[in-house]
Amino acid sequence: MVQRVTSEGGGVAVSESGQGGPSATAPAAGRSPAPPRTSREAATKVIVAVRPSLWAELLAGALAVLPDLAVVARVDDENLLLQAAAMAESPVVLLDYEAWGPGTEAIVARIRRENPKTRVLVLARRAGDDVVVGVLRAGATGLVGKDRDLATVVAAIRAVAGGEAWANRIATARALSQLADPDRSAHGRHSLLTRRERDILDRVCDGLRNREIAAALGISEKTVKTHLGSLFSKARVGSRMALARWAQQVESPRQD
Repeated sequence: MVQRVTSEGGGVAVSESGQGGPSATAPAAGRSPAPPRTSREAATKVIVAVRPSLWAELLAGALAVLPDLAVVARVDDENLLLQAAAMAESPVVLLDYEAWGPGTEAIVARIRRENPKTRVLVLARRAGDDVVVGVLRAGATGLVGKDRDLATVVAAIRAVAGGEAWANRIATARALSQLADPDRSAHGRHSLLTRRERDILDRVCDGLRNREIAAALGISEKTVKTHLGSLFSKARVGSRMALARWAQQVESPRQD
């Protein structure tokens, strides 16, 4: 079911509809049946915040049939978006860069400030470095160009839900370099982080992905994910961008 959040009497009303996408139980001819749907509690919660309404409905419907994703709301109002994010558990917000106007970065920052565990994936027609750096600095976890296909959008949702950044590598590194002090010479983090956690944190701030961190440190990707989980827990954040901001705030030292 795709839920649309609307305003009623100053509150939030959520309506459910079976419309908006093909049935998950009736695969098209020539296609393999979809795998069993992940339980609603286990699936990644997705909030669709794009315009116009027709595109939002089509996108929500296409995502809703995937077994590991649960579209919990469609919104086109900033306050309702924040309320939907607060109601969901660690959701991924698909945010339309052009549709929300020049205040998009401020909206991203507000979402992350009020709901730190929410991950924001921006959809943008303009995917140049300036846009990418701007939204990542505001707190977005990634950006996908609107010229990409649905499979790419789905891959991006799954990546950011898993704690990965999704954006142009060069722009991501630029954003991270502006968020984290490259010297990080203060000693305040020594009592909080292990040496391995500091090694991984340094490479997160360099824009490396889990697989690349594993190769650089000679450890498994599973071990990297374990250490990242510990870092997220200690920093009380839910994304790599927020982790880099935390590194800046506490002035973690860098071991070269």
